[in-house]
Amino acid sequence: MPEAGARRRAAALAGAAVVGWSVVGIAQISDDDDRPAVEDQVPPAAAGEPPRPEAERPEAERPPEVPYRARIEGDLEAPLRELLEQVSESRRMTDQPPSSLARLQRRAEGDLARLREALRSRGYYDSTVGLRIEREAAPVEVIFEVEPGPLYTFGEVAIDTGPEPTDLRLPEPPALGVTPGEPAAARAVLDAQQRLLERVKAQGFVLAETTSPRVIVDHDRRTMDVTFNLRPGPHARFGPVVVEGLETVEQARVDRRLAWETGELITPEKIEEARRRLVETGLFRRVEITPEAPEGGATEVPVRVRLTERKHRSVGLGVRYRTDEGPGGNVFLEHRNLFGRGETGTVELDGSGIGFSLSGSFKKPDFYRLNQAFIADTEFRYDDTDAFESTSASASAGIEREFRAGLVGRAALAFRYVKIQDVEEGDEGPFGLLSLPLGLTWDTSDDLFDPTEGGRLFVEEEPFVDVLDPGLTFNKALIGYSHYVKLVDQPRLIFAARAAFGSIVGADRADVPADERFYAGGGGSVRGFGFQKAGELDEDGDPVGGRSLLELAGEFRINLTETIGAVAFVDSGAAFEAPLPDFSEDLRFGAGAGLRYFSPIGPLRLDVGVPINRRDEDDAFQIYLSIGQAF
Repeated sequence: MPEAGARRRAAALAGAAVVGWSVVGIAQISDDDDRPAVEDQVPPAAAGEPPRPEAERPEAERPPEVPYRARIEGDLEAPLRELLEQVSESRRMTDQPPSSLARLQRRAEGDLARLREALRSRGYYDSTVGLRIEREAAPVEVIFEVEPGPLYTFGEVAIDTGPEPTDLRLPEPPALGVTPGEPAAARAVLDAQQRLLERVKAQGFVLAETTSPRVIVDHDRRTMDVTFNLRPGPHARFGPVVVEGLETVEQARVDRRLAWETGELITPEKIEEARRRLVETGLFRRVEITPEAPEGGATEVPVRVRLTERKHRSVGLGVRYRTDEGPGGNVFLEHRNLFGRGETGTVELDGSGIGFSLSGSFKKPDFYRLNQAFIADTEFRYDDTDAFESTSASASAGIEREFRAGLVGRAALAFRYVKIQDVEEGDEGPFGLLSLPLGLTWDTSDDLFDPTEGGRLFVEEEPFVDVLDPGLTFNKALIGYSHYVKLVDQPRLIFAARAAFGSIVGADRADVPADERFYAGGGGSVRGFGFQKAGELDEDGDPVGGRSLLELAGEFRINLTETIGAVAFVDSGAAFEAPLPDFSEDLRFGAGAGLRYFSPIGPLRLDVGVPINRRDEDDAFQIYLSIGQAF
């Protein structure tokens, strides 16, 4: 698949707060209150000796501790009681008892204001909070007696926009979450002020400001009247753009990614869309977009874009081991800003016990339109497998387009020159394969290397014609889907499933070049069977490939610790001689288990698979070691 190299390269890289407001009284403590009480005093250090930390003092010299329990009494609903228990320091610090009753008293008295404030934040403005300490109890009892009183509700709700006439559409109070008659919670007022500002800015008033709302609590009516103070300012439109922080990236690359035209109304959505587009280029590690106040009452607002570039060059190294392929690995060099506009160039060398490849790729983003790229690839490849030995050189060029997030389509023109020695047919070719590869990928998974939910779909379609033998034409199609479901959060348990189907039509199996046929078996296919060996074998036990493919796999993944995981899997599949799977032939089944080490660059994979319906030609087990999940 076109994205396989990209995945290999990527694998180688690599208590609740209570917010409220109200008018509260502040208790003043005299200097005498801050001095330790008589029972707080500890023996002074001997003359000439520095004071010792309390933990290092002999037990006889340490101040005594006063164990205690704290509780809240009163007719309280469960959510309100939970809130009060969260804000009470006396409740939260019972495991840190003070050294005296006087200090316990001050700790408890400090809770009184916190409890009153929490009650007001929920709309209880006539509450009373009392404190009782039962010093003779063992342990000491700290009791807060709470009478919440009546629940106040919102009364009149208004929005003051000042003297400036505007065409602003003001939302109704229910849309802000402050409906008259509902509980007058302070949090609701703060949230409503933020919603008001967001709705105003969405209409093009991005310079709008709010100040603290005016609040009147009427104890006779038991209501709270709220007036929001809004200064919307002028209708703001995008003006000149000032870009800061560019070093090697050309400004034209930035301008192409902005989500507006000069003169359009400024909205937070357009600013966020432009920020997202710039982040997606991979060229910047920091993106800030800020409208600035215009001069002289102008309505076109300057916009400042502050950028910090990322490093644009990468060197990557990957290693793997598979029983059927032997040791393998890859190294690549990548430059993500070749000519100043985000062009990416990559050179990669990959090798194992069954061959090697040297490839290069080029990608020019935003080719003639946004989210469309020009792509070009070239590769020299040598394969020496049990099925065939081939030497090939290929090149392709085409267009890649992102239709929406995660949905990408590709179309290209490709040519491949190949010479093959087939184990079944002997020397073949040379072939000059001209093709039109088409592809579609849709990725809704949540992580490239270790997905826990979502899915991945790929569809590939490629018609071939042999320009050295015009009589040979065939069409190759492949579709696959993987899905991930999180079954349990703690410990994390994931079920992953995969299915793939392929078909070649237009030519007999013997006429299709051996390295274009379908094969099953190996670490990325049917684990437990050797590479390419989950299908028909010749009399020497070598795979011959087929014109159709079917693969099915299921895997449970569980996290044992933060860094160690385990898997259990069952794979099945085969390559068939006919263009469609022939279920009169045997599917091959493999099963096994593995370990995962979750490293900073992705999970390191160790799998051991065994063939369930083993043939004489099959090994008793296979071992796979690489980076990333199996699928």
